[in-house]
Amino acid sequence: MDEGVGHILKALADRGLAEKTLVIFSSDNGGERFSRNAPFFHHKATLWEGGIRVPCMLRWPGQLPIGKTSEQAVITMDLTISILAATQMTPPEGRRLDGTDVLPILQGEEPLQERTLFWRIKEQGIVQKAVRKGRWKYVLDGIEQLEMLFDLESDPGERHTLFYDHPDRVHELSQSLAAWEHDVDRRISPHRK
Repeated sequence: MDEGVGHILKALADRGLAEKTLVIFSSDNGGERFSRNAPFFHHKATLWEGGIRVPCMLRWPGQLPIGKTSEQAVITMDLTISILAATQMTPPEGRRLDGTDVLPILQGEEPLQERTLFWRIKEQGIVQKAVRKGRWKYVLDGIEQLEMLFDLESDPGERHTLFYDHPDRVHELSQSLAAWEHDVDRRISPHRK
C-alpha cells in the first residue's frame, strides 16, 4: 500500500499537479475483528473508539503545513464539505450537507473547535448509538440500551464508565442524541417507501 500511495504522489509531482491536488488518505472504520486497534476498544461495525476512530491524512503542498498533527475531531462528512471548499464549489441549492470545512483549522487560520458528533447502528442485530461532545462520549450499547459515559481524554480505551459520576453530562448528551435522531429520521422518512 505504501508503494501504491508513493506511485500516486509521484505521478502528481511528475505532472506538476502536486500543489494543485488535495490528497486524502483515511479509512471509513476501525480494523476488523482480528486487527489490533489499541489503545482503542473494539473494532469495525461498532461505535466504540476502535470502530470509529481512524487516522486521516491530508496532503496539499503550499496549502497545508507539512508534518503537522491536529487534535481536531472530524468526521467523514467533513471531507465532503472541505473538498467543496477547496474546489470553490457549493452544494446544490436546497441540499443540506452534514459536516464542516476543516481546512481553515488545519491551515492554522482558525482555532480548534469543540464538536458534537453522532453515530448510530441499527442493523444485523446490532443496536448502538453514540454522541461525542469535546472530551465526552455517551454510548447506548445493545438491544437493552446499556448507557455509558466516557472521558476520552483520560480514558481513550473506554474502560471506565463515568455514567453515575456525571448525571448532568449524561442528560445533556442523551437529549442531544435524541434530538439528532429525530432530525435524521424526519429527513430520511419522506424518501423511504
